[in-house]
Amino acid sequence: MMKKIALTLAVILASAVSRAENIVIGEPVPKLHIRQWLMDFRPAPAEYTCIVFYHSESPACRSSLPTIKRVVEHFGGMMNAIIMTKEEYDSAGVTLTEHLDDHIGVAFDDDNKTFRYFQVIHVPYCVIYDRKHRAVWCGSAAAMDEDTIEKIIDISKKSYKYTRNKNKKRELP
Repeated sequence: MMKKIALTLAVILASAVSRAENIVIGEPVPKLHIRQWLMDFRPAPAEYTCIVFYHSESPACRSSLPTIKRVVEHFGGMMNAIIMTKEEYDSAGVTLTEHLDDHIGVAFDDDNKTFRYFQVIHVPYCVIYDRKHRAVWCGSAAAMDEDTIEKIIDISKKSYKYTRNKNKKRELP
């Protein structure tokens, strides 16, 4: 009897874990559904975008913002960040205004659609995608640092270049 209960619990836990964020590296990310931008401020376009799924009551989220800002600054104009929250403008806007700059914007999720389509189950969760909206990295903001992201971006560029060259037809001399 105990084995049956343990097995049932294991199956339930495994199914919950398998329903985690559904981002596949190299594949397109879901569309962002933005209800409103904080102070109508959008980050400047960049080659890479980091979406940070955020909630102001989470200490982990609040402590991750300086890291996100440092990573974005490290890449100069090559990367921007969107802090995505499903909170109300009045409650989250006050605390997030200080993080706005040319490369960081705060977006308010439209009816929780972005969180749902990305299947976000924990915050601060980050997804970095390229200009063609292909995922290049995803994970916790706590695991994010300049060196790791630099290596991942470098690998993704080489991978996409290899795929493009592989698909080109060879010309005979």
